[in-house]
Amino acid sequence: MTCIRTYRQPKTLSLVFSISEELPLHARLGGPEPTFEKWVEDALYFDIATAADEAEWEKLPAEERQAWRLFHDAIEATSNLLTLHKNDPKLFQKVASQLSLLPCLMSWHPDAERFNRRLFEFSTLGEQSMYGELRHNARHAVHQSWPVRYAYAIMATIDLTLDTYEHRLPEWGELYGFGILHSFPPGEKEAALARMNLSAVTKQRIRQATQGGYFILPRWTEGLEKLRRPFNRDNVLDYWRKGKEMIREELPDFQDRPEWADYRNKRTYQHGAKPGAIQNAIFEDILMALKTIAGANHRRKSVPSVK
Repeated sequence: MTCIRTYRQPKTLSLVFSISEELPLHARLGGPEPTFEKWVEDALYFDIATAADEAEWEKLPAEERQAWRLFHDAIEATSNLLTLHKNDPKLFQKVASQLSLLPCLMSWHPDAERFNRRLFEFSTLGEQSMYGELRHNARHAVHQSWPVRYAYAIMATIDLTLDTYEHRLPEWGELYGFGILHSFPPGEKEAALARMNLSAVTKQRIRQATQGGYFILPRWTEGLEKLRRPFNRDNVLDYWRKGKEMIREELPDFQDRPEWADYRNKRTYQHGAKPGAIQNAIFEDILMALKTIAGANHRRKSVPSVK
């Protein structure tokens, strides 16, 4: 019987990439169409490292290095966002639902489209934002009819005001009164500008725009903190009534604006009509728009659960 002795050879480490690293079928970057989730970790690592190296390479023109730096920062930030999605999906969904844009990764990888679509659906992007209703409508607000655009503007103005002040509104009312004009206190504007990180040119533009200005707590905000939220079919009339107060106070002759020319000229007012009649016709259509939006809310699909 012949005995064959074997000797353990020391492992050789190549200073460059080796073919032996690319041959195994399980290699995530070179494998045959692996899933995006398995592939993306290594792809992100190499892209971030490459962008960082190029951004520091002094032989490249300054503008090209800046471009590499922008890609590096964007990819790295998106990578961190995906890490949040992976490690704390509930928190990821909570934050995304209040925003309007979701950073994601476009890629030549065949599975990237499916991954981004699933990420978008899971995020419930914009569901809780003031403009979240737009995602449920086939057309963007600027392409909607004017009653619909006014309806969305009413909702956004009310919600933004309540999100910012809410229970402090009565205190502000006691301090300033509703509907009373107040001139800017001397020095307050300059003190505010000094706290802002703005250029001298921008600050000067603000000074010119606010010269001779005043501030006011609109009358329509009185009692606003009692309004029921969120917007839905049960409180359409509440939003509509506040919207009418808002429009009549801030745009008293709104029926004369260009967007309502059709109501003045092409409806049943061939022989003219009082401004109140035209206003009422507009308000009725705004109410119908709010009801339609609230109905879309009611028909929503359930929010994807966090698994």
